[in-house]
Amino acid sequence: MTRSLLLIALLGLGACADPAEAPADDATEAGVAEPSDVAFGETVPDGAALSPDELIANPDAYAGKTVVVEGVAREVCQMAGCWLTFSNDAGQTVRVNVPRDETESYVFTFPKDVSGQTVRVAGTLEVETTSVEDQRHYAEDGGASEDEVAAITEPKQTLVLTALGAELAEAADRAPGTAPA
Repeated sequence: MTRSLLLIALLGLGACADPAEAPADDATEAGVAEPSDVAFGETVPDGAALSPDELIANPDAYAGKTVVVEGVAREVCQMAGCWLTFSNDAGQTVRVNVPRDETESYVFTFPKDVSGQTVRVAGTLEVETTSVEDQRHYAEDGGASEDEVAAITEPKQTLVLTALGAELAEAADRAPGTAPA
């Protein structure tokens, strides 16, 4: 009995000990940012970025092209963080989708609390017709009420930016993967 109590006590102390720190791995694949809370996916190129208003005003000029867009995230998927939207004052939107890999897993996801923050995204723009069913799905994932979902009754043209990489704006002055100061 005494041995059992001693063994339990020693196991308990071992469980509370600090784990050995794993060695840091500074290597990253070329062009891919290390996971962090400010950079996601591939590194977003430096330089000038388009605004969501510029994309909305002239989508045909950018369709099929890889662009860098910087704007305030309006809505974010509350289920998985797999999309966010930018919008203009008239309520027109650009949806930013996260692609899936060969295993159907998302390449990265956005933080679910990124609404209201400035996000810089590199991706390929497409103009799509979004079905009523898909619009309702996005509305539900965005946290819309049943009435808001039911009010969606027509397909609509949607600007979709398939993200290659993204970063929160405050990350623009830091190397990808570094923590905020």
